[in-house]
Amino acid sequence: MWLRAIIWLNCLIGGCAMIPPLANIVEIPTAVTLVSGKDARTHLNRMLTVDVSKDSNLTRKESFICDLNGRIATYQLHVDLGEQILLFHNDSMSDILRKTLTSGIPWNENIEVSSGDGAVHRILIYGKQPESILLELGINQAELHTSHWTKFFDSMISVIKIEDDFSIYEMLIPSREYSEITDLLKTNGAGIGEVDSAIAMLSIAGMIDYSVDVSGHIPFNLGLERLVDLKKGCYPGQEIHARMESRDGIKKSTSTFKTNMQMRLGKSKSTNKEQLEIISSQQFGDSWINLLIHPREISLSSEIFINTPEGEITLTSV
Repeated sequence: MWLRAIIWLNCLIGGCAMIPPLANIVEIPTAVTLVSGKDARTHLNRMLTVDVSKDSNLTRKESFICDLNGRIATYQLHVDLGEQILLFHNDSMSDILRKTLTSGIPWNENIEVSSGDGAVHRILIYGKQPESILLELGINQAELHTSHWTKFFDSMISVIKIEDDFSIYEMLIPSREYSEITDLLKTNGAGIGEVDSAIAMLSIAGMIDYSVDVSGHIPFNLGLERLVDLKKGCYPGQEIHARMESRDGIKKSTSTFKTNMQMRLGKSKSTNKEQLEIISSQQFGDSWINLLIHPREISLSSEIFINTPEGEITLTSV
């Protein structure tokens, strides 16, 4: 569903000042939860929608924890450090994530759950040629992966997306190194970006950032079925997910639309009475990039119209 969005972005890049000629850096606000102990990975594997049993040091992964109705409770990014696993997630999910992980600890396993908020900063490095800046720092793009973290001093870096005309990288920096690393990036040509623009680029590239609140939704409806492994064994909500897949119960999808003004988050109806929900609306240049949950049968080749207190708004698929 996002192939058209990539084409749209590639067309836009040529004359869009929002895409830096080299790269911009921006810190994305996210909370951090630390799961530690020799049984940490085993404990997580019982609860997650993905299989982490064979993960190893520096594995990079995304996952959900769902409730018994198959709806997302938390959405997180993994940094596997062996007996310590860092989870990056939306701040509003902190309490439920930590409470869920703590309440599920068996009496005979060595597991601790704690807050790591403020200890590590998550930044995105994005633009037309961020590789040239990384190379100046001694980082070879060919050694970076989407499923693995690469060490850089005490920080870590990975690839999010590489296209012909733009790239997005992700770096995790301990607080004690933050000023030094970001100063190095700026000295070598990186500018300071905007959070909205960075998250909008991810949306256009077919990704939902971890800072976006997706709680209460079915993973399939977000186009994130790759984060649901029905073969890994039981986890909360697994029976619901299996039933939906086997009975063709997936009735919604998520697509990217642009508007000329910011959209209010939440549910609404189109002028054709279609049930819609905006889960993210971020400014990108003169437009706003919106993630819209909609019926699967809706036509993406035509515009969608929504009546709001500010008047009728046109959503155009990208």
